[in-house]
Amino acid sequence: MYSRIFECSLPEFTSLIREHTSFVLTTHVNPDGDALGSELGLAEWLLSIGKQVRIINYSHTPENYRFLDAQRPIIEKYDHATHTTDILNADVLILLDTNDPQRAKSMAPLFEKHKFPVLIDHHLEPMDFAKERFIDTEATSTGELIYTLITGAQKDLGGNISSKAAEALYVAIMTDTGSFKFPRTDSDIFRISANLIDLGADPVKTYNETYNSARASRLKLIGKCLNSLEFFFGDRLATQLITQSDLADADATEEEVDGFVQFPLQVGTIEFSIFFLELKEGWKISFRSRGKRSAAEVAKKFGGNGHFHAAGARVYETISFKQLQQQVCETVKAQLDSV
Repeated sequence: MYSRIFECSLPEFTSLIREHTSFVLTTHVNPDGDALGSELGLAEWLLSIGKQVRIINYSHTPENYRFLDAQRPIIEKYDHATHTTDILNADVLILLDTNDPQRAKSMAPLFEKHKFPVLIDHHLEPMDFAKERFIDTEATSTGELIYTLITGAQKDLGGNISSKAAEALYVAIMTDTGSFKFPRTDSDIFRISANLIDLGADPVKTYNETYNSARASRLKLIGKCLNSLEFFFGDRLATQLITQSDLADADATEEEVDGFVQFPLQVGTIEFSIFFLELKEGWKISFRSRGKRSAAEVAKKFGGNGHFHAAGARVYETISFKQLQQQVCETVKAQLDSV
């Protein structure tokens, strides 16, 4: 098991916010609910205490999360010519919900050039790039971490968690806890969620917007995904696949496969679930595990990382699915045999 990383000094966070005026927030490519919710939750609070804030992301916001920024929109899609100077001139550049600037794609070099890069995250094995880091690898989500930092700093800096911020942070927590069923879901996270509901988050609306607003193309992809299902090692490992051809046939986008890796975990014997998505250049692999099995250890073998039970990797070399599947299966088998 990994040891906890906890670098989450409230006095340092309070000083960081107090001593600077302008902030740019960004996150990883293809942002999920935790990434977007954390950005919006933090941005709304910073605005409430008179700070200048911009959210600039490499990727566009997925359709099922656009409701989060419908009220007073703030999220911008990164354009090198338009944004580079503004980002470098901001007092602070904050990377949220990923600990590797490379996951911000073409925005990554800005973290090397910026005078004050900051990291706020909950993933394992952070890269050493930030001037200040706020990390708790035992947090359920970056959204939980943002909530804790904001409510702690409010004692000195004031401000408020608006209904928009509450909704965003609730979605961050809801999605990264698997709707409150993943490991580390405890009474504290329910208390935080209850506070966010009191502040304006609507649990019915947020769930329906996030999970029940898909296009028909997503259901078509689910059918193709389940049809690709293969079991190995006495039904202890399951793999699934979506190809570029599948996406084209369903008139679907890559972001619509979100959550597919979870399907095989409905089978009681499964200890590892692996989902392969063919990219235009390479592969995206999602790893899930249960019990003492480490998804992160398997992901590391393919250049990825994440949490103990949930991780991912991207493979850009030219390799067939069958070859990659075999390599992953062999890596999983070694862990199944060793633990």
